[in-house]
Amino acid sequence: MPARASTATQTVCTQCGNAIPRVGLATVPWCTHCRWNLDAYDPAVAPYRGTKLLSRWGYRRGRQLDERLLRELGSDRSTPSAATVGSVWLMAVSALIVLLMLGCLAGVVWAWVTPHWPLGIRILASLVLFAAAAALAPRFLAVPKATRLADGQGIELRRLVNDVAAAVGAAPPDAIVFDMRVNAAVARFGWRQETLLVIGVPLWLMLTPEARISVLAHEFGHVVNNDPMRSVLTLPARSFGARAVAATGGRNPWLRALEGAGSAAWHGGTFGGFAGIVLHAVLALVNTVGAALQLMVDSVAMPDSRRAEFLADLNAREVGGSKAFIVSSERLLIAPGIWQDLWDQAPRIQPEELVTVVERSSARRSRDIGVLRQASRREVDLWSSHPCDDDRMTLVEQLPVVGPALQLGDHRWASIDAELSQWYAHLHKTLLGTRDRIDHRPAG
Repeated sequence: MPARASTATQTVCTQCGNAIPRVGLATVPWCTHCRWNLDAYDPAVAPYRGTKLLSRWGYRRGRQLDERLLRELGSDRSTPSAATVGSVWLMAVSALIVLLMLGCLAGVVWAWVTPHWPLGIRILASLVLFAAAAALAPRFLAVPKATRLADGQGIELRRLVNDVAAAVGAAPPDAIVFDMRVNAAVARFGWRQETLLVIGVPLWLMLTPEARISVLAHEFGHVVNNDPMRSVLTLPARSFGARAVAATGGRNPWLRALEGAGSAAWHGGTFGGFAGIVLHAVLALVNTVGAALQLMVDSVAMPDSRRAEFLADLNAREVGGSKAFIVSSERLLIAPGIWQDLWDQAPRIQPEELVTVVERSSARRSRDIGVLRQASRREVDLWSSHPCDDDRMTLVEQLPVVGPALQLGDHRWASIDAELSQWYAHLHKTLLGTRDRIDHRPAG
């Protein structure tokens, strides 16, 4: 039922009679009181996937997927098997990519052992095949040495991380690194695929102590929940299409092709113009094929990935408690606003005052949480790696409330903050606008 126009500038919901406010960039209104029209597709905020028709379909399929997962996990919290349909499909595609890479390398050898080939043909074939093999080869994450927590540092922080990992049932991480973004993650690095814990210093500051435990438990939940997005066996399939798109310029490839071809034709003469047109057309074609392949891969991988996100949220609930999970989710919703407040006040405060500013900002911006939580439903689709914040919080809220399984005393938290004081100072410099690269590891 449509909203009813009011005599004022706002519209009124015919379902509940409340005014319907304008929210952010949304162009399709919804009622923030009774949630009328909340799940309608809004092209202004939903992810764009090349065409409006595909984007609309992906949004609806994403909503259906998350609603199904909510129903399943609300009653059945068993972890997925090690061989889900999505993971098997990803491993098969990854195996095919690796075989193609090996085939290209074998082709280089064949070009040189085949008799009677001209030297120029051998060199050209080798260069093309070797470039193809390099493009197909998986890329392994490297640990940034400058932001890695060195051995012997962060004793209390390591104790906390190890305690949370043990509570979840995961092994301790092989390395801990710090990030100057609002971020937290667990990833695999190197050929040995060791575990890397990434702690975003801004997010760490924005969270309450209990919420920090919840976030750590969520991240380690990915280690034990068979998340296909963190398996080395699925790495080639997960990354090949995205790398192809990035290498050929990103979004809007055909628009760039037309502009580049026009420029080449204008400046390059007859042969140069024709070569430029062909080059830009090939790049656009590779970009389009890469994007299509990535969408196909993600359409199979993301259901498993989002199930793993929900399961990691349940790990966070079990270890940190229901309340801490909700607090961490709410802080993430208002994190952009908190960051803006920190940025504005950084010149007038010292690094040790950052937490005070965070708490004041959180209290002031808490009134926006309800609307931001609802708005998150419109910002994900079938190919999003995470469910929306509203669904994630709903899953925990519909389960019985549990207390934290792991708690730390004030003295331990004070020790952890003391160990991270130099990183807080680096964050303060970032807020001041210096944008200094961290080219050395802080002492302490």
